[in-house]
Formats: sequence, structure tokens, C-alpha cells
Amino acid sequence: MPSLIGEMVVTELDYQEIFLLSLCSRRSWSLVKKARITVPKLTFHSEKCDTFVIGVKTNMMRWSYVTSVKHVPKLNLGGVADVKPGIDYKATIVSWYEDDPDYDEEDPGSDEEDPGHGPSFRHRIECADEPMTIQKETQDHINSIFHYSGPYELYLSTKCKGQLPNIKNVEDIEIEHDTVDTEFLTSVLTKYPDTQSLSVVSNIIGGLPEDSPFFQVQNVYVASQCGPEYFQNFVGRNMFLEGVTVTEQDLIQLLQKWISDEAYHNLETLSIIVEHPLLINADLIRQAIEFEEYDPNEPEKRPKNFVMDAPFISNCAKEEYRLRSEDFVEIKRIADGKRAFLYCDPTQLDFLVPKV
Repeated sequence: MPSLIGEMVVTELDYQEIFLLSLCSRRSWSLVKKARITVPKLTFHSEKCDTFVIGVKTNMMRWSYVTSVKHVPKLNLGGVADVKPGIDYKATIVSWYEDDPDYDEEDPGSDEEDPGHGPSFRHRIECADEPMTIQKETQDHINSIFHYSGPYELYLSTKCKGQLPNIKNVEDIEIEHDTVDTEFLTSVLTKYPDTQSLSVVSNIIGGLPEDSPFFQVQNVYVASQCGPEYFQNFVGRNMFLEGVTVTEQDLIQLLQKWISDEAYHNLETLSIIVEHPLLINADLIRQAIEFEEYDPNEPEKRPKNFVMDAPFISNCAKEEYRLRSEDFVEIKRIADGKRAFLYCDPTQLDFLVPKV
């Protein structure tokens, strides 16, 4: 009975409290594991050179703090704790109380997932051991206490040079800083070859070769000035580009290659926002392809809606397009009759391919 009560108490704790409880003793670690707390998804934030943060992704736009670990040259011996059983390194645990949390790595006591929602306790682990080893041991421990074997979301900054984080099972990556060069992008995608979603909220410097692993990623979001080669070489499923320098002929060629089944075999959604002040001639694009306009007298010929639910981490929430509208024209692939729906105005093109 006492064990059952203890497990019930664990289920009432938040993720940070569960993590700290697991460090107290072997008995508390065992209690946490027996409570079988599970999480939907874990995130690893490496946006400061000496600190990483792990959180629980609770929905598309929000995450909850679990812990942060800072590498220091030397420990404050007065506060050293032998952090066991799950993490086999000596560390100091620093804690504080935030009245108005607003997460920033300069102040790990803050929390972007719950800004302005009352007081918040925060902690940070400080250690002097080799950073790559610490990252792996911390990930292994958190996976263990939350019974987690799923993929991680990784948030990176280009401020830090040197080794990329030593974590496994990375499928979703967001890179956010002023600029990122293509060499760094290649290094990231080589280090984490199972990447399924990539979000770059930075200005990309340099060109991407046609054989770049960037084009193999299934879901890509880029908020940077770029050219037509970004979608011309793409072989994935979902792409969202902001600030594209493009011509009508580039877009016509895109559509013709899909219609003829020459390329874009796996494409589900492509959204292109052109670079200001560039404008495109939507009529010219439509005149170059065969299409069918919407017939309000036969609405059932089209799906009612198209839901774009591409996993671009935090940059694109789920969006629903109303296809039974004159704004969209229907085009078909010659080889198999597969349908797609096209929206085009002077500043934007949306190309949607329903799965059925």
C-alpha cells in the first residue's frame, strides 16, 4: 500500500519535479519508474554553447521544462551532489523561484511554454565532466524515467561552433539564428541522418548542391531568402518557403513536371511566398496548364477541405484549406489521374495534393 500511495503521488508531480525526485535516491528513482509516467515527445534545446535544456512537447506550440544542464570549468565544491542512480556524474543543482517566467537560456529559470502564468520553480544542473558524455547520460536517464523511446526534437543555434549535441533518435530539427551557412546545414543532416522535419528560421548563406541531404528531408520549412532550386531539387512531402525569388516560368515548370509525373512523386503540400516586392502573374501560370475550375453546382466533385498538418515543429500550425472555392483550380496527373489543387495570387502559390 505505501508503494501504491507513493506512485499516486508521483503522478501528481510536474515533469521537472519527477526528474528531480528520480535523482534523490535509488528508492525514489525506482518509485518514479514504477509510476510509469509517459510523455508525448521530448525536446532538446542546444541554443547556448555551455547549456542544454530538455523539455516535454505538449502540443505544436508549447513545451514543459524538465531540466537544464550547464557545463562549468569547475564545480562549486560546497554544493556538490553525487547525482545518482540514473546519472553517473558529480554536479551542483542550482534552484530559484521565478515570479514571471519567460524562457531564455541566459536565465534558465524562465519558461517560454507558460509566460506570465504565475510563479514557477526552476533548477539547473551544473557539472564539469565532458559535455558529450553528460548529454548522452542525461538523455538516457530521462528516457528511462519517462519510458520514452520515441524521436527527439532538436533546437540548434549557429552561435556555437564545435561538436553537435551527442543525442540519439533525432527526427525534427529547428535552426534559429541570424544566419546559417550551407556547410553547417550539411553537417547537421549528416550527424542526424534520420531527420524527417527541418525548420530553418535563419538567413541561409551559400548555395546547396543538388545532392545535398537537405533535399531528402521529408518536411522542410525555410524562412529565408532563397531561389527556385529549393523546390526544384526537393523530393520530400511537404515544403514551406518564405521569401522566394522566382519567375512565372519556374512555377510553370514545377506544375508541368508534376502533371507529367516527371518529378515531385511524393509531394503533398508546397507553399511558396515570393520575396517582397516581387509579384507573379497568376493568370500567366494558369494559362500554361490544363485545369478545371470549381463548379458550385457540383460541389461534391471535390473534397470539402484539405488539412495541412505538416510537422514543421513550431513554425506552422495545422491549417485547413477550403477546396470548394473558386480560389482553387484542380489539375490532374496524366499517368494515374491523381488530383491536386492550386491556389495562386501575385504573392503566393499553394499546391495541395490530397492523399486520396
